[in-house]
Amino acid sequence: MKLCVSAVCAASLSLSLLPAALGASTSPEAKPPAASYQFALGKLLAVEGSVNDALAAFEAAEKAAPQSPDTAYVLVEHAQLLDRMAQYQRSSPLRDDSLKKAGEKIAEARRLAPDNLDVLRAAGEIYIDLATVDPSKLAAARETLEEVTRRDPHDAQSYLTLGRIYLDQGQAEKAAGVFRELINNVPEQRMAYALLVESLLRANKPEEAQKALQDIVGFDPGSLEARLTLADLQTRAGQSAAALQTLRGAPEETRDDPRLKRQLAWALYQNGDLDEALKALDAIPPAGKTKEGGETSQQGINLLRGLIYTAQGRNDEAIALLSKLHDADPKDTGIALTLTRVMARAGRRDDAARLLSTLAASLEKDGKAKEAQEVRLEAAQIYVDGKQWNRAGDALKPLLAAPDDAIRLQAVALEVDALTRDKHYDEALALLAKEKETPAIAARRAEVLSKAGRSSEAEKILSGLAAGDESSQLAAAQAWQRLEKYQDSIPVLEKLAAAHPDQAPTGFLLGAAYERSGQRDKAVAEFRRVLQVDPDFHAALNYLGYTLAEAGVSLDEALKLVTRAVALDPDNGAYVDSLGWTYYRLGRPEQARNYLERAARLEPEDATLQEHLGDVYVALGQKERARQAYQRALEIGGDNSDQVRRKLGDLGKAGPHS
Repeated sequence: MKLCVSAVCAASLSLSLLPAALGASTSPEAKPPAASYQFALGKLLAVEGSVNDALAAFEAAEKAAPQSPDTAYVLVEHAQLLDRMAQYQRSSPLRDDSLKKAGEKIAEARRLAPDNLDVLRAAGEIYIDLATVDPSKLAAARETLEEVTRRDPHDAQSYLTLGRIYLDQGQAEKAAGVFRELINNVPEQRMAYALLVESLLRANKPEEAQKALQDIVGFDPGSLEARLTLADLQTRAGQSAAALQTLRGAPEETRDDPRLKRQLAWALYQNGDLDEALKALDAIPPAGKTKEGGETSQQGINLLRGLIYTAQGRNDEAIALLSKLHDADPKDTGIALTLTRVMARAGRRDDAARLLSTLAASLEKDGKAKEAQEVRLEAAQIYVDGKQWNRAGDALKPLLAAPDDAIRLQAVALEVDALTRDKHYDEALALLAKEKETPAIAARRAEVLSKAGRSSEAEKILSGLAAGDESSQLAAAQAWQRLEKYQDSIPVLEKLAAAHPDQAPTGFLLGAAYERSGQRDKAVAEFRRVLQVDPDFHAALNYLGYTLAEAGVSLDEALKLVTRAVALDPDNGAYVDSLGWTYYRLGRPEQARNYLERAARLEPEDATLQEHLGDVYVALGQKERARQAYQRALEIGGDNSDQVRRKLGDLGKAGPHS
């Protein structure tokens, strides 16, 4: 190779600077001139791409001063060049040979300068590459980098590399510790924060990951990825209001991003703001590329639109949209279940059950037996809800012999329910007799006996369960409640709630028992306690809010409670009914009507809801509509029939008012 004069001059001029720049512990004058020259020459040759000549120059420098501590720097450069060569070798033997030589050079450098941080840093990086051919070297890399980070807490690169090693080894918590330490030492390290979040999520610590993401958004509000991830974690944690706040806090320059708009629409839906959610969806451009190169998902947008229509009770529009999604992906269980629930609500139970049966057969053909069984259970539930007992039994037959205990017992419970409602008590008891005796099976048998008029036998079973262990006690309490013997369940539930005050479901059952047995103050106190344990227990939010509204007390609080319940479960007709009824109690019949009409579309077979709707129409002077609502309540049938008849009589013969 021909070396230009200027390059030689540059090499000569740099001889006095190289050791200092590399952190050498001795002065340039202490290095033998031949070694210094060959070292500088090797670096220049490496930069120019003359690899073999560079390697020869490094060898010459090492031979000129074999035991000098400064030679450690030559060895480092030599090892790093060999390491780089290995990355470009197409031949595995040549690559492995280069890596092996690099390892030998860095080991010699460590022998000459064991405490030199530059040597340790280089050793860590080379050991990582060596680990591809010798896995034991990964431990050496980790130990070396741990030493560097102990001695230099501001070495960000070493911290990042060390943390990645822990992540690659599946030690997510240790990785998180490394990234936290780096952030403490060098604040606002974006890469460190990103890796910390990844580590915490892998370690199943979503709350800590949220905190890290909040820090990122705090010092970098425009970090859209961090904001979207934070909102997603908040949503998964049931913190829908916090997720909405996070998304709405995005700076102006990021608000046109389709991903943000789509996630904002989901957050609005989950907060019960259905009209605003639709507006947000309408603002999303047609499917295409985002600025970052990702695809916008038209299917996801249409699914959300269908869910919003469902929550609004716009059943026909929801069915039309969800049917298109189902046709495009007929094996998507989630879409199919959503569609069939809306179809059943619209009175198309046979169509819904057929669709699910077809899906179940397809899933079985694909070897997805468990998923197919769950779909068949859903089809049977549709028939049970529609009081089509024989069809429910036909749908359940394949599941009653299922080897999976959980699936079979669910099928047994549904079949027993269908047989009991159809007054085939002996068949229900015979079916239960085939199952292993457990508290749940015994409680079901007691229910059948009670409904068959064999009350003494039923009470003997339930009393025995109530005297047993906690699982037996709970089974007895639940059976009493299903039999509407709420007072009988109270002593058992009080005992269980006292023993396990952190068990929100038990407290909810107790609150319901108090309310249904006329002990409203105790019910309110128990529901408040449940919500202290679990603030997002939406059934408790709804029950407490409705109880207060029905009593006409603390109506502002009631409104907050039921509004939150609806936000957590937007298409739950019972919750929407509670919200409408609370507005009625507040003297706001127009708002009440909007929600109650929506609730009636969501729950068309609820007699109490129809009575509420009739009361609101009366308040609005729409007496003919009120009459229709009351008559519909009587057609459905329910405990409120006598009360509804009185209200119909009070209407007189007045004509309609619109």
